[in-house]
Amino acid sequence: MKLNSYQNLRVPNFSVHALCQLLQEADLDWRTALANAEIDPGALNRPGSTIPAKKELAFQLQFVALTRDRVDLWVRAMRAYTTSTYGVRGMALATAPTVEAWVEVASATDNAPGLLEIRPLRASGGAVVGIEYAYPDAPDELIPFSVYRDLFASTRSLAWLYGDAFPFTQVEVPIAEISPEALAYVSCEIECGAEALRLRWSPATSKEELPFGNAFQHEAWVRADTQIIDSFRATGDWPHTVAKVIRAAPNLYRTLANVAAALQVSPRTLQRKLELTGKDFGRVRDETLSELACDLLSNTDHSVSEISRKLGYTDPASFTMAFKRWRGMPPTAFREASRYSAKNS
Repeated sequence: MKLNSYQNLRVPNFSVHALCQLLQEADLDWRTALANAEIDPGALNRPGSTIPAKKELAFQLQFVALTRDRVDLWVRAMRAYTTSTYGVRGMALATAPTVEAWVEVASATDNAPGLLEIRPLRASGGAVVGIEYAYPDAPDELIPFSVYRDLFASTRSLAWLYGDAFPFTQVEVPIAEISPEALAYVSCEIECGAEALRLRWSPATSKEELPFGNAFQHEAWVRADTQIIDSFRATGDWPHTVAKVIRAAPNLYRTLANVAAALQVSPRTLQRKLELTGKDFGRVRDETLSELACDLLSNTDHSVSEISRKLGYTDPASFTMAFKRWRGMPPTAFREASRYSAKNS
């Protein structure tokens, strides 16, 4: 997935929220940064909200421009990223029984939403001896910040999992110099000027059992992480699989690009596969959202505004227009009719 695909995604708002807080605390011009990135402060501060990935990227660039000489703020930002591991993927990482298992999960899927490619580093015999982070699609001015983010997040996560200072044997970074503050998180020298960020350790370290790991739970979380893809491989039912992805998080998986990323295929491939079944993405999405909306209107007391947010609409008016197109009536009329029907059935 290249940069143009990334910019069609929607992503969780926690990254921009954390960076904006740092700018406020440092008395830097966060309002202009938000305005330049065209981000609504309301969407920024609403828990569980998403924003267009291109706006996240624009804000990260604004943050970097404002903090170019404030690496201390980058370090604080890295701590926020480190503690933001969440969801099924986060649990699969946290329960890894070995470092090798952690690397396999970290590099298992496309990380293009972060303009980032991750792969295991292996010895000639195949043993895992490290992990590599590359930034082929990231803007040049964003790479130093991204390096700090991924260096700190990975080294601190590995140290926590290991239960002690992690025994790195070599660390390489693709920037000309790095702050001495980074040395506190690694047990070896950091070599600058590499082509990618690479963290290396011995083959034996990869096989050591981690004190907080749990092989049984790890396997369960890994299975959950790949459940949607496994379901498709078993059935070949593209419309059903796409609908399942959308139902899991309708506010996040409203676009073809987002769903394609979840299924680890290109948007073009996904659209082509759907067309072979006689449907397209827009039709499957609308059918799924319509079913979800009807269920929420009939079986919950959530307001129309709350339901519109759950389904990923930026304002209730847009949701109302969509619902009228789906069902031929506004949401409030549908709710009244469904409750009347239930009362008299």
